Amino acid sequence: MNRDRSFLRGVGFGIIGGLVGTVLMDIVMVLTFIIAGMPADTFFSLVGEKLGDGPLLGILVHNLVGFTGGIVFALLVMNVDALRIDSRRKGLMLGVAAGAVTIPLGCIPLAIWLDQPILDVIAFSALPHLVWGTVLGWTVAYGLLSYGRRSEVTERLEA
Repeated sequence: MNRDRSFLRGVGFGIIGGLVGTVLMDIVMVLTFIIAGMPADTFFSLVGEKLGDGPLLGILVHNLVGFTGGIVFALLVMNVDALRIDSRRKGLMLGVAAGAVTIPLGCIPLAIWLDQPILDVIAFSALPHLVWGTVLGWTVAYGLLSYGRRSEVTERLEA
């Protein structure tokens, strides 16, 4: 029972970290476009138009991807021994690494799909992806260390 609860909490913190990280990522991305003298909704418009609608659909799809990434991250750190989070520092490091990994895994295919220069997409995406990863890693680490892991450690000590 406690394992199920701990697992659900871990996934829940992955969802929260993925969503909050994506919202902050979106803000950083919008500010980057504004600073570059481009329309704030450039990315969202490109994605939304490619899918047959406007920027609102682009925002929705991007947040769905960030949400899903949060779930995947949480599942990985809870199920792969080498990735188990045992400190907030490790959580942050894994989160930043996850953000860094999403740059080539997400941005290159996205650039090709949107018919945009790959280096431009990476340039506008690097910092926002690292923000996403940092928030995600910290949130999941906080959740697992504050709520999830203690019950598992206590169970092992009592057994």
